[in-house]
Amino acid sequence: MGSAHCQPLKLKIASRGDKLAGVRSHVGEIAEACGFSKQSVYDIKVAVGEAVANAVEHGSPKGEINNIVIDFKCDKTDLTITVVDEGIFKRTIPGPSDMTNYRGHGILIMLALMDKVTINESAHGTSVLLAKCYRTDN
Repeated sequence: MGSAHCQPLKLKIASRGDKLAGVRSHVGEIAEACGFSKQSVYDIKVAVGEAVANAVEHGSPKGEINNIVIDFKCDKTDLTITVVDEGIFKRTIPGPSDMTNYRGHGILIMLALMDKVTINESAHGTSVLLAKCYRTDN
């Protein structure tokens, strides 16, 4: 498992919703090559899809002119995927009264499906780091 089957890779896409299916497919291929189970591959695809969808919707102040970068790193312990956009992060986590609203749950989904989720803000954009450990895939 790990680095023998997966090399670091970086994707750069235009900030468009029609790019999501291709990103999810690519993420699935990388996760499979890294040795994750079908369930974990699905979880990783959903979590990354949420991060990229958020980047398209909230992290692209100029719309389709903006780019989103997805960076993959597979090593002996985990697969780490970082999604970087060009927008400013709006720190909102849905509260109990928001649970009937179907929107705004992407971060909660990422937290539920991945072993590590880190959101870093800067003046140049937001990066979301998602990691899935091999130890949890047994």
